[in-house]
Amino acid sequence: MSARIDAEAHAAVRLLRDVAADRLVHRRHELLTLGITDALQSAMVRRNLLTRLRHGIYALTETVLTATPGDRHLIDLAACVASAREPAWAFGPSAALVRQMPLPYGVPDSLFVVRSSGGDERALRRPSRHRLTIPEADVTTGPVNDGDCSVVRGVPVVGPALAGVSAAATMTSARWRTALLDAALWQGATPGDVAETLDLWRHLGHRDDLLAALERARPGAQTVFETFSRLALIEQGIPEPILQQPFYDEEGLIGYVDMWWPDWNIIGEADGAVKYQARADIVAEKRREDRLRRRGPSIVRWMFDEIEEHPDLVAARIRQARQQAA
Repeated sequence: MSARIDAEAHAAVRLLRDVAADRLVHRRHELLTLGITDALQSAMVRRNLLTRLRHGIYALTETVLTATPGDRHLIDLAACVASAREPAWAFGPSAALVRQMPLPYGVPDSLFVVRSSGGDERALRRPSRHRLTIPEADVTTGPVNDGDCSVVRGVPVVGPALAGVSAAATMTSARWRTALLDAALWQGATPGDVAETLDLWRHLGHRDDLLAALERARPGAQTVFETFSRLALIEQGIPEPILQQPFYDEEGLIGYVDMWWPDWNIIGEADGAVKYQARADIVAEKRREDRLRRRGPSIVRWMFDEIEEHPDLVAARIRQARQQAA
């Protein structure tokens, strides 16, 4: 009997890997539809093949044990939302994490969840009584447009505009608020979408700070490094650049540059160390830069620590390039 149950349990694990690879958690009734009975579910929990996260909510133990801190937050989010008796979505810093927007810390301490009705939220807030402890949920109620929401890695999450606004509302830094709204614009939200979201979600607070961040936000910043660079250079008196400007030559598209000052004919590149880890990346970037220089513009590069600690020196290099070009 035990050998048969072991075989069935391991077969069920293989089934979940194959047919539900995009799901971080599994509801009891979903397992039943796959032919995994209640008795087999219990046997899998006893054999440490399934981990019970909340009542009727499970995850493959191998998924939990191998999860990074960020992935573990997504698993906990998925379990929290799956336990709700009404539609719910990742929100605030949790939504930023799901959508890979920048955060000044690695992983939020709490689960941030939103629902659009005022129903009973005890299922969302109820802590796990099982082997693993689910972080406490911070539950918000507000006007969520279901059409803007999506499912990312098995986690229902609000749209880019609300994700950026709700995460930015928790920030104390003006630069981080702008970086999150930049990320929302990069992911497809428009300034009008963000402004409308700010009007609908006035109860998040910090409205003046968020409106100021929206005025500074631009849709062309791919990373927080680029946002911080643009803001720091503007503070140093450098004109606002064009972001992600494409350049072409006789071979076709050379690439998109981080910043371009057309009146000065200067390209600015915010260089992250991870961009050029392999020799092939270095060679490709050298060829890209040679093609750009043949077009005529000067190129100024800087690293994150330079723009953070000595933005005046980076600004001075840009002004020097302008004088040399003149």
